[in-house]
Amino acid sequence: MLEFYNDEKVIASLETKRKLDLKSQGTNMVANCLLGQNRTSGMVPDLYTLILTEKTFYAEYSKSSLHGVKPKKITKLNIPNEDIKEIDLVDKEMDKYLYIKSDWGKEYYFVIDSVEKIGIVSKFIDYFKKD
Repeated sequence: MLEFYNDEKVIASLETKRKLDLKSQGTNMVANCLLGQNRTSGMVPDLYTLILTEKTFYAEYSKSSLHGVKPKKITKLNIPNEDIKEIDLVDKEMDKYLYIKSDWGKEYYFVIDSVEKIGIVSKFIDYFKKD
């Protein structure tokens, strides 16, 4: 586990996939067609690294299909903790997800597919409940 990220103390971190909405799935399918068969984007969700620090929630993803053999890490989310209005572990469509809702109304779902990840998500949730 990381100890510091962007000079902030890390509370918890994990790697997972993000649940894509239908529009994003369609975009990935079009990208797959344009890239050709030797590059895979398609319906496979990008791998995300979720990092909760004392001040900020970060989500980075890497997409090797667009960046060759060495995946490029891209910071997708950078939400100050005070802007997170709701965080919870939810059951949806027979799967478990980390649900995050920001102050500006954006909602995010990240796939939680193991007991170990449920424990880490519990750390995320407990951190917000203590405030």
